[in-house]
Amino acid sequence: MSLKHRTNYQFSVNLCRVPKKLRGVSMLEILITVLILSLGLLGMAGLVTTGMRGNITAHYRSIATNQAQDIADRMRANLAGVRDGSYDAITADIPAGNDCFAAECNAAQLAIFDHAQWNTANSILLPNGIGSVAGNLVNGFLITVMWTEKEMDGAVDPGCPNGIPAGTRCFLTRFSP
Repeated sequence: MSLKHRTNYQFSVNLCRVPKKLRGVSMLEILITVLILSLGLLGMAGLVTTGMRGNITAHYRSIATNQAQDIADRMRANLAGVRDGSYDAITADIPAGNDCFAAECNAAQLAIFDHAQWNTANSILLPNGIGSVAGNLVNGFLITVMWTEKEMDGAVDPGCPNGIPAGTRCFLTRFSP
């Protein structure tokens, strides 16, 4: 009898000695392990998705904060326009005006140019982004930046002014030059 035949013979003898109740137990253990592992991986995928949503929301809020700071800086740079009331009621629409990069502008023209530049940037940087400024030099200004956020699932942001559609996120800040 060769060595190869002895090994096969010994293996088959050892296999026969395993009680019938225990045969397949290791297969069942493997299936349970795979099930538990797959549930853990699904849970991790859910956490990654939630984290990505939070990251997108934080990104948009960061942009909104920077945009509010941008219009505040523009107003500080044009105090004559602030004193004249040119920034008292900046609306969400984008006005047509002079190009103050190409030609010299007075304070009122610069305020219109700032309004157009700011809301153009809002519409580019934020989904459906718009901004408004309300107030006056005595009482201060309320800067509002709004954008559509699909992660809200149609909910209404309690920080937004009345009449703003559902799914719109608002960032409001007070400013006094």
